[in-house]
Amino acid sequence: MKEFGFFVSKGEVKMQSPDRNLATATFKDSEERLMLAKSLQKIAISKYVLENAYEALREAADSVLYNDGFKSFSHEASIVYLLKKGFSESDIAQFDRFRKIRNGIKYYGGDCEKPDAEETIKLAEKIIAKIKEILKP
Repeated sequence: MKEFGFFVSKGEVKMQSPDRNLATATFKDSEERLMLAKSLQKIAISKYVLENAYEALREAADSVLYNDGFKSFSHEASIVYLLKKGFSESDIAQFDRFRKIRNGIKYYGGDCEKPDAEETIKLAEKIIAKIKEILKP
């Protein structure tokens, strides 16, 4: 996995003024999307659960970047940035694995198994809870 500075140097992350309002709104979206993903577990196929849980993770990660004065145009950069906030390499590796599964679903007609969807929800719960603490005023 590349380091965050790589994405900045390539222009895939831009510096901007910290935006607390956007961070808060985006984080709220992540919590709502996670609730949606959980509700989909009962009625939808696994790939839709995973997609929504992954998007909840990505929105939560982006909220940290907005709060710190960055705008990311790369899912990978948003994921890697969390290492700077004390997230474990294993959680980040798992987050990135779900990014790859989600890309396979979105762009290549892929699918996923139920255990992957369930693991994505568990990771989202864990990461979103930690980001909630990071964003506290």
